Formats: sequence, structure tokens, C-alpha cells
Amino acid sequence: MKNHSLNDKVAVVSGSSMGIGKAIAIELVQRGAKVVLNGREEDKLGTAQEELAKMGYEVKAFVADVRLPDQCAYLIQETIRSFGQLDILVNNAGISSRGSLEDMATSNFIMLMETNFNGSAYLSKYALDHLKKTRGHVVFINSAGGFRGMPYNSAYTASKLAQAALVDALRIEWYDYGIHVGIAHVGFTVNDPDKKILDVDGSWIYLPQRTNVNLASPKSVAKSVCDMIVKRKKRITLTRLGVLANIIIRYLPILTEWIVWTNRERIKEEFTLIGGEKAYEKTSSSILPKKD
Repeated sequence: MKNHSLNDKVAVVSGSSMGIGKAIAIELVQRGAKVVLNGREEDKLGTAQEELAKMGYEVKAFVADVRLPDQCAYLIQETIRSFGQLDILVNNAGISSRGSLEDMATSNFIMLMETNFNGSAYLSKYALDHLKKTRGHVVFINSAGGFRGMPYNSAYTASKLAQAALVDALRIEWYDYGIHVGIAHVGFTVNDPDKKILDVDGSWIYLPQRTNVNLASPKSVAKSVCDMIVKRKKRITLTRLGVLANIIIRYLPILTEWIVWTNRERIKEEFTLIGGEKAYEKTSSSILPKKD
């Protein structure tokens, strides 16, 4: 039987138009929560909302780009206007990239840090007053890339390490408010066919499905994240590879350095430069939301 201990809780899930974010939203509504979906692209967000409606769930959906503080404030304000409270914030919105520092477009660093770090900080800031009232939860969907900087993936891992540092800080800052602050280090997961990442030149490409590692399902990730919320756990690490990486990096840093150094060519070829069909060229106009 499904655990319905999230009955009548109100949750905002950023980046929930597809993939892990949508799976978390589905798991939340199945456990009784009222959910607000969020995304940058109106068409994909509408499709996700329709999908949940066909499953018999009524959810709200608001277009907002978490890189922009005013749109983060708007998302939280609309949630309160719709439901009158906020119990759970899931900071899932994120962007990935690939390539070396030498070759990477400088816009990639700006885009990743603004989304993966700044976006989660802005949403958390604007949600704080409401989470104080409910002694609620804020959860950050991080990755195994948040354990250490990785070659040919420096922009992404740096943004995830920054987010992990934010979590450490907020856990102490918000302790006396009774707010649960959690982080989920997600390993390699089956990605949505329409998932896009930034190529080294700053253009968008569709991320091909990985075949060189075992992949978790978005549904299993969502279940683990919701279990973490119910149990108010501080940290979870998903997939066997993620757990192994965490242990080695944390307790055997010298060995970690040697492993990464000796496998640098394999990392470059298999984990970052993995191909992908071009989606569209420019990052500036294609990602910004429409003006009112």
C-alpha cells in the first residue's frame, strides 16, 4: 500500500516538466500532496500537467525560470495564492554540460551556476517565510557530480559542489526554524528523450541515453526522494556507483585522485564527450521565458 503520510502537504517541484522532476511530482501526488509544477518551456509544462490530469490528479503549473529572482518569487507567490501554504520545496531544476575548461564557452559557466546554484538559492530564500510556518522541507536534487570536481565536466561539478555547500549552510541556519534540509545525490538515471544539455560551444544538444553504466529509473529516484522527505533524512546517495564514489572520495581522497588521473581519457570519451543531436544553437534567447 502506498504511504500517504504526505496528505494535504503542498509541494513545489522546480524543473518538473520531464524526467526526475516529473517523476517526483507524480510520487508526491500519489502520496496525497498538492503539487505545483514548474518549468521554463510552456509547452512541455502543459504536457506534464495534462499527463497528471489524465491520471486523475489536479496540479497547478507555472512557467518560471529559476535563474531570475523575480520569477522565483512569482512561483512561490502563486503557490501561496493557490493553496495558502507551502510545506515542501524540491529544488530539482538543473542544467548539465560537457567539455574542458579550455574549449568551453564562457556562457556555459554562467548558465550552469545561475541555474544549478543561484536558482536553488533564490527559491529557497523566497520559500523560507512559508516553510517556517509549516516547519516544512526543502530538498535539493544534486548528483554524484556534487562529490568532487571532475575533468571535462568542471562547470557542472562546480555548480553542484556549490549547491552542496549551500545545503550544509542552510541546514545550520534553518535548524532553529524546524525546517528539514535534505540533499539527494543522484547517480546516472534514465533520461527523458527530450532532455537537452549544453555542448562545449554553448549550443544545445539532445542527451543520448547512456549505455556504458547501469541506470536508475526516474520512478525509483522519486520514491527515494519522497521517502527522504517523510523520514526527514539529511542526505541520500542513489545507485551503487554513486554510493561507491561517495565512499572512495570521502575516505580515500588520494586513491580517488589516482583513479581519476589514470582514467582521464576514459572519462573524457565515455562520460562527457558522448555525442548528441543538435537541438538549437543559441543559449540566450531560447532559454529565457516570454515577457508578460
